[in-house]
Amino acid sequence: MRNWITVLTTAGNVVGAALILAGVVRFVANRSVPALLIALAVLIVGPGEDGLRRWVRSRAVSEEAAAEAETVVDRATSLAFLVLLLAALVLA
Repeated sequence: MRNWITVLTTAGNVVGAALILAGVVRFVANRSVPALLIALAVLIVGPGEDGLRRWVRSRAVSEEAAAEAETVVDRATSLAFLVLLLAALVLA
């Protein structure tokens, strides 16, 4: 099972990086704002969320506070992701 976790994590990272790169390239080449918004959304729910979770966990005073802070990060990044995708659809 551990191998599957590694494979899926790696595949997700590769696809996420490709999506971010493609979004930035399309923005630079065509000034495609929706492509840039999608890239930003993936950055937020990928490495952005991971970094924020680690940051809040390292500063929490208890396990309960850490779990609560991680839930706030999860909900906030999910909301940001959805807002950016909605904006991309509206502007497309």
